[in-house]
Amino acid sequence: MSEVCEACQLGKQAKHPFLTQTTCVNSKPSEMIHSDVWTTKTQSIGGCKYYVSFIDDHTGKVWVYFMKHKGEMFQHFLNFKVMVEKEKGVSIKCLRFDGGGEYFSNEFNEYLKEHGIQRKYSCSYSP
Repeated sequence: MSEVCEACQLGKQAKHPFLTQTTCVNSKPSEMIHSDVWTTKTQSIGGCKYYVSFIDDHTGKVWVYFMKHKGEMFQHFLNFKVMVEKEKGVSIKCLRFDGGGEYFSNEFNEYLKEHGIQRKYSCSYSP
């Protein structure tokens, strides 16, 4: 019986597993928000084909907004920001996303600069 060496196994492995995190990165809710825009396979009764998600890094709480067009993301972010900051009393300090085009409009860039929100990028197609 032949055994496969560890180097051969690692050479065939497509991705290393993500490390599980036992402590949260941010000390306060809403300091870092992860966001992504998704496309649905089936259009909703209301005509929505997209949705944007916002995830609080500290609490893991998720908010989802449905959209007919990707261009609606900025308005949903504005509504989300007002709601979360009033609810938690903490300003959003960082927004992390995968670099999708919907996050790069001039209006969105200027808004983030004006409000001191740092942008960070995650790898595309990674959790």
